[in-house]
Amino acid sequence: MADKDESLQTCTLPLSRVKTIMKSSPDVSCISQEALFLAGKATELFIQSLAQVSLEKSTDKKSLQYRDLAEVVNSIDTLQFLQDIVPKKITAREFFEMLKQNEDEDEET
Repeated sequence: MADKDESLQTCTLPLSRVKTIMKSSPDVSCISQEALFLAGKATELFIQSLAQVSLEKSTDKKSLQYRDLAEVVNSIDTLQFLQDIVPKKITAREFFEMLKQNEDEDEET
């Protein structure tokens, strides 16, 4: 029980980096220590949850691959905001075929 209480009171992410990211927003002028800690802890818990869900849906239960994360991000509606950050990998051939289709559609219009 003490370990669980202790883990709730500490943040494994570097709070200085979290603060830098938060300050990069033009809407943020100052950040209290409490807000900084809560943002860091929430981010940490989100990353843990994303990793756990990805591992559960993975075919290999011993390791987590990029494709597992990309699959979860693309299949769960609440994670759609991460699609640009964690896109599905495609081959160069698939990419060039997509470009060709877009060019063909542009020529038709």
